[in-house]
Amino acid sequence: MSSKESASSEVADVCLMLEGTYPYVLGGVSAWVDQIIKGLPELKFSLFFIGSAKADYKKQNYQLPPNVLSLTEMYLHERVSDEELTPVPGNSPERRKVFEAFDAFYQADTNSDQRDAFWKLITTLQAADGHITFGNLLRDREAWEALERAYSRFCPEESFIDFFWTARFLHLPLWQIWRAHQTFPKAKLYHSVSAGYAGFAAAVAAHLNDTPLILTEHGIYTKERIAEISQAEWIYEPERSQINFGQGLGKLKMMWISLFSFLGRVAYDTSDQIITLYEGNANTQVEFGADLKKISVIPNGIEPSKFDHIYQIHVDRWKTAPPVKAIGFIGRVVPIKDVKTLLRAARLVCERIPEAIFLIAGPYAEDPNYFDECQKIVKLLGIEKNVDFMGMQKIMDVLPRMDVLVLTSISEGLPLVVLEGMAAGLPNVASDVGACRELIFGRTPEDKAIGRAGRLTKILSPAETANALVTILQNPPMVRQMGDAGRRRAQEHYSMSKMLNAYRELYQRTAAREFYHMRVTPSSATPLQTPVPKP
Repeated sequence: MSSKESASSEVADVCLMLEGTYPYVLGGVSAWVDQIIKGLPELKFSLFFIGSAKADYKKQNYQLPPNVLSLTEMYLHERVSDEELTPVPGNSPERRKVFEAFDAFYQADTNSDQRDAFWKLITTLQAADGHITFGNLLRDREAWEALERAYSRFCPEESFIDFFWTARFLHLPLWQIWRAHQTFPKAKLYHSVSAGYAGFAAAVAAHLNDTPLILTEHGIYTKERIAEISQAEWIYEPERSQINFGQGLGKLKMMWISLFSFLGRVAYDTSDQIITLYEGNANTQVEFGADLKKISVIPNGIEPSKFDHIYQIHVDRWKTAPPVKAIGFIGRVVPIKDVKTLLRAARLVCERIPEAIFLIAGPYAEDPNYFDECQKIVKLLGIEKNVDFMGMQKIMDVLPRMDVLVLTSISEGLPLVVLEGMAAGLPNVASDVGACRELIFGRTPEDKAIGRAGRLTKILSPAETANALVTILQNPPMVRQMGDAGRRRAQEHYSMSKMLNAYRELYQRTAAREFYHMRVTPSSATPLQTPVPKP
């Protein structure tokens, strides 16, 4: 545990709880955090960063702005100190109450009972400070007996040794976070940028300090962890097939899934407000335990004016149909982006528009084997002259060369590249994942009235992707109409100023608890447009 900036006695307006992102990791959520901090200079921020191990985060890729009071770090997988592994001797009443609370938590029958038992456990742990270490949890008889009862209830058919080590690895990160609670920065409100460990830490901080909590989910943390765990090879499972989303999985993997499902519920239950990037995400949040009344939509934002010159280039280029039509893909060359479907679509497009070229701009070092397979597909399809793997490029350099953007991903949140293409006046052809439907068709009635900014396709559909691209590229008025609709939508509904105003108002009103346990819909945010059924 360490603090990279000198701690300040000043209470921050907002403490951002971060897991594996800002200020160490570039792009994505980190870029959004940087926008929030810099875009709200009148607010004082403190940061609490949770990482895996210090060695994984050697360089800060973002310079902390002046309105950041402090950065406190903790690492989940650092070596536990000898002091923490040494049991406190004796048999204090405080420690006995902790073991009783642990037992009650694991024997709880409902989510509600488990939640109540969890907060009672937190209270007893706070009272037992100085009376218990992780060593006590490993070696005391009461802890062992509670573990035996949990084993008998949940995993009697599994090896007890496998259960024991799984339980230990499950508990250690949570214990590390709990032990770090005394270093949580003081703030008028806490804002977790994900559920999971950061959401857990934020919930504990908000609970202990009787302070409001906001949760923003860019992706659905619980869903992502379930997908990851279901395919994980580091969790031992004897002779079982790996199936997504918990169906048919062994008890050891289900223990991990149960952990992250519980952490998600803790974050949802404790949050005063839950922010999602697009309406489709709200359905999944409710499925995993969020209260619909707490959820509002605040999409990510961009600066549309940065793309004015590219928009003008695009308008001038399509006053007459250009001799070479360029289809652009901007993203990582990895399986989740499904570049193989794009390449198969490219072959079909080139059969009908021989002059078409496909500019694939993005890094391919992340999965060299997949990139190699993509190159082989290009050769097998005979489209080497039509496909250019450009590698990592600056988006402002490549967008002027493109006529339409294509996205064939099998999973997305709110893809920034679609927004940027819209701001530049380019039509988009995108698979129907994440927020793509809302981006292309609009979300609110006012937004939908702007018109379509492109075409949607099913995932894993080369033919549908090709047909959409050909339809657009062979119709210059459609290119201009869709491009203008996308640009207007980006300007009116996805501007950076709109996003920042929504968070400014949300911070102010939540800190004052004007909307405690009520749905917040700041004037700069937008409410859900359709009811989301509870599971």
